[in-house]
Amino acid sequence: MDLKKIVVAYDGSAGSHKALVWAVGLAARFEGATMVVVSVVKPPEFSSSIDEVDEWYADGEKQYRPLLEQAVVYGEEQGIFLQTEILKGHPAESLMRYAVDRRADLIVMGTRGMGGFKSLIIGSVVQKVVTYAKVPVVVVK
Repeated sequence: MDLKKIVVAYDGSAGSHKALVWAVGLAARFEGATMVVVSVVKPPEFSSSIDEVDEWYADGEKQYRPLLEQAVVYGEEQGIFLQTEILKGHPAESLMRYAVDRRADLIVMGTRGMGGFKSLIIGSVVQKVVTYAKVPVVVVK
């Protein structure tokens, strides 16, 4: 297997951190593998104006930026360079589209993230990605 690009879904949750640790270990075994750690800011449920939506996304970016910086530091400590991206949209769809557009070889994610309602087995975003992704997916428990 030739692994060149790994996309890791990351929201700062314990599950996403486990996925990051696992993916960094995997990338270390493949010379030239690159990693992109991705966070997704979901759109607001309701909004009355474009300005509200823009503010919502700006707040989401402020929340995720320090988390992604911590991920980069972790990668550097392990000798792995990480790129980061903050996407806007519905998490599963945004992650799958990003992976295809960037020609990722693998998506890595934790069993559940920061969602308010926890599914009994795995999170709804994970279920959608595992079911519909056109890129191989590893779910780290």
